[in-house]
Amino acid sequence: MPNRIPHILTIAGSDSGGGAGIQADLKTMTAFGCYGMSAITAVTSQNSLGVHWVEYLSRQSVDTQIHAVAADFGVGAVKIGMLGSADMVQCVAQAIQKYELCHVVLDPVLVATSGAPLGDKVTAKAMLEYLFPLADVITPNLYEASVFLDREVKTIDQMKQAAQDFLRLGPKAVVLKGGHLENTNELIDILVTSEGDAFHCVEFKHPKIDTKNSHGTGCTLSSAIACGLGAGLSLEESVDVAIDFVQQALKHGSQLQIARSAGPLWHAYELYPQLLIK
Repeated sequence: MPNRIPHILTIAGSDSGGGAGIQADLKTMTAFGCYGMSAITAVTSQNSLGVHWVEYLSRQSVDTQIHAVAADFGVGAVKIGMLGSADMVQCVAQAIQKYELCHVVLDPVLVATSGAPLGDKVTAKAMLEYLFPLADVITPNLYEASVFLDREVKTIDQMKQAAQDFLRLGPKAVVLKGGHLENTNELIDILVTSEGDAFHCVEFKHPKIDTKNSHGTGCTLSSAIACGLGAGLSLEESVDVAIDFVQQALKHGSQLQIARSAGPLWHAYELYPQLLIK
């Protein structure tokens, strides 16, 4: 009988620079030995200097992409990234239910690494209403957490409280990323789940890597988590291996000159030993 590898679908925007979005998702899925598939929500014209143009696809285009993939290949897990509008949020939420997609990892993207906006408060509100209740895990960074909860999230204690508040909005689990923590050489990401009225928090501590090449870290992490879930790992195991992958990709990407400004991490560090750091 032929072997079957995990089939992972990414629903997100395209990054012409190749460091984030659909491109980063597919690179991550390949690195994990999964079969990556895509439903593109928007086409961006961007490079390391910024986002210069965004063109959104229609609801019909996105829905038919998801249908085509689900009807043939089957979907073992889903990563959702840039959606860009409340209308697209509703489209994707309906598709998750219509095609019975499972292991949904939502990266609630609102801004690019360069600082360019990729979603507004109306989009954020739609995510809260339509997508958070369908997500197995959401992966906001500190800025996104601040926007969604309308308050400052800058410390570990604030992160833990924010994650608990997110759980009350519907997702089964929250991975709150501490990449923007200040005045520390040790970064902490947290995974928070709940059982009844009790919350369970797992901290993942890792050293801060001094690099400007961090474009695509959020996309990569959420895609890696989806790969783990699609392969049958537990949520905690999936988050653990995903964080380690991002750390290694950042470490090896720090030595590369890919773009004029902030470049991407290096997804292919295991495939090309000649580029490994000794």
